[in-house]
Amino acid sequence: MLNLAELASGKVRYDYTRDSIQAIYDLPMTKLIFLAQSVHQKYFEPDEIQLSTLLSIKTGGCKENCAYCPQSAHYQTGIDAQGLLSVASIVEAAKAAKANGSSRFCMGAAWRSPPKKGQQFDQILEAVQEVRKLGLEVCTTLGMVDEDQAAALKGAGVHAYNHNLDTSPE
Repeated sequence: MLNLAELASGKVRYDYTRDSIQAIYDLPMTKLIFLAQSVHQKYFEPDEIQLSTLLSIKTGGCKENCAYCPQSAHYQTGIDAQGLLSVASIVEAAKAAKANGSSRFCMGAAWRSPPKKGQQFDQILEAVQEVRKLGLEVCTTLGMVDEDQAAALKGAGVHAYNHNLDTSPE
């Protein structure tokens, strides 16, 4: 049985069952909005939101074969592949984001996973450090990273890491 009061409490849980997830999924949209707002108000002012900006720092040419993704090199999607942006270009975009009210700047790259070592990953770490100096939270979405890369990103100042989890019905 779904306990709406518990959902509205904002308590973090890790023990959801398939049935409880399905029950949440089946809730009417207005009830989901109410629950989300209830949790939001426990941690933030009622009308407070965070404005974030996402920049594609490496676009297209991904070697993964994800049929839904315009970044995949396997499909004609109309996306022109572009190599990794310079640190200066990234910092300029972050400055503009901050000037427009963003408090978080996210850098996304079309990779299955970033190179383990070398200039490109070092360039990302430098960009993270420079964007942090602007007073922005930094998040990245670079594909699959290993433990050493995750630690290096955190050390450079990454606040959050986004990663898509592709799953099948099985």
